[in-house]
Amino acid sequence: MKSICRFLQFTFLVLVLNQATVCVAQTQSDSLSWVKVDSVELRYGRNLCDTLPELADSIFNLLKLKKFDVLIPYMPTADMLKEEFDSMDLKQLQRLATLKQQYWEHNLRKQHLKMMKDAKVLRFNMRNMELVKRRINLKELENGVRFGEITYLVQSGKHKVYITFLAMEIVGKWFIGDELRIMEI
Repeated sequence: MKSICRFLQFTFLVLVLNQATVCVAQTQSDSLSWVKVDSVELRYGRNLCDTLPELADSIFNLLKLKKFDVLIPYMPTADMLKEEFDSMDLKQLQRLATLKQQYWEHNLRKQHLKMMKDAKVLRFNMRNMELVKRRINLKELENGVRFGEITYLVQSGKHKVYITFLAMEIVGKWFIGDELRIMEI
């Protein structure tokens, strides 16, 4: 009985693979050229935020965790900065891309730590905070650089505070930038 089942499974598998090979052969003969897919996500192997509201929602959910390391995937890598600087034809800045990324991460880490200390002084519970209102201001400079100012009005129990940060568009995707802070109302 087992041998009959295995034979049927093997036969079925051979038939499916044969049909798949015929379908692939037909598809390849129908299309003469391959379409090259070039996406930022494929180049850097990460899921990135396409829109500023998507980034704002993601960052809000991560701030509840109170850990800086979860914010790192939402920061650009040195390679992304090199690509952005290359597209802006600023040759001298290409060499500084790695230093800029390290400075960016270090500065944001310090701001996150200060924000956590300020929240503790304000007796604001970051883990239980709820979003009351979100404001996003999108701005563009003359040279085409786009950035956004995100402000959350959040509450935890009776306490209400503002949490703000800047976001930048690099290689067509949005990343957390600078000025991460918490302010009492």
